Amino acid sequence: MANLTSNKAMYDHLSYLAEQHIVTDDDQLVFDALKRNDIQHACQPVRDAQSDEIKYQHLTLRFGLRSEQSVYQYELSEEMQKCLDLFGVYLALRQVKFQLDTFHPHLISRVVIPIRAETLLWEKGDEFLNQIIQFHKQALKHMILSLQTEGTYRAHNNFPHLIKTLKRYTSALWFEFTTNQTHYEHIAEFSPDIIKLSMTIEDKQDHHSFLPMARFLRRHKLTWVAGRVSSQNELNRYRLLGARYYFGYFSDIPNSSSFKSFDSE
Repeated sequence: MANLTSNKAMYDHLSYLAEQHIVTDDDQLVFDALKRNDIQHACQPVRDAQSDEIKYQHLTLRFGLRSEQSVYQYELSEEMQKCLDLFGVYLALRQVKFQLDTFHPHLISRVVIPIRAETLLWEKGDEFLNQIIQFHKQALKHMILSLQTEGTYRAHNNFPHLIKTLKRYTSALWFEFTTNQTHYEHIAEFSPDIIKLSMTIEDKQDHHSFLPMARFLRRHKLTWVAGRVSSQNELNRYRLLGARYYFGYFSDIPNSSSFKSFDSE
């Protein structure tokens, strides 16, 4: 791998990597969108649950005419999903660099990027992360990788090393839980800064599924973010259950952020 010292070098590398891992028709569709510069981040503020002050910016990959479609809703191969995860990190780096060039670092909201731990444990993902640490360390310090970890930490010997690396070089260590997640009890041993919950508790069944997690969070005194908040009633419940932060369509419609294609320069 050539040294990924510039934005263009990162883009060219990830574009080539994705092209090498096209398996399904949907892989091709998403790759074509990537080459047309149609894949962007949808940016949504993460707010303090008590003051509503903006604390972070949550980024999610989207594409389409109005950036309304999730890239992960298609039948993508495992490797293409990993390539898109890395592309999301690349876009976040560009966003942070733009802000650092424009504003004082203290005025920049840290950005949160969901990513599967399997992607960073993948050989290509590990190589990409090491390149970012080597050449884009300043921007990485303003980023938070929110790890999706179902079963990973129990199955991969390099997971503890990944955690140490993220703690050292990124802004904070987050883990992401979903309603179906069953393996999360051992997450506490990694001392996460924040847990992000991607779920809803609007109906009784969802609320019942959430209660074991709520007990886990309270027992270990973990700070957590409520995601996908869709109503004032749901936000009030999260506040009572101890949420420190929240985000969702209830408070903020995501805004897409894009950069000029290198082909147009």
